[in-house]
Amino acid sequence: MSEKEIVEKTEVPATVESLQADLHALGVKPGMVVLVHSSLSSMGWVCGGAVAVIAALQKSL
Repeated sequence: MSEKEIVEKTEVPATVESLQADLHALGVKPGMVVLVHSSLSSMGWVCGGAVAVIAALQKSL
């Protein structure tokens, strides 16, 4: 799927802050150890791309 298609299919882009809120809702807490395997395109449009996902994980842990 192209970036254009992903942007068009996403109502609201994910941000570092929204990803942090999602991780918190999943029960991720500071100090935890998590193993992440993800597909960026399956997350929809992430403002900041993979760097934003990593930043959200770092801030959440």
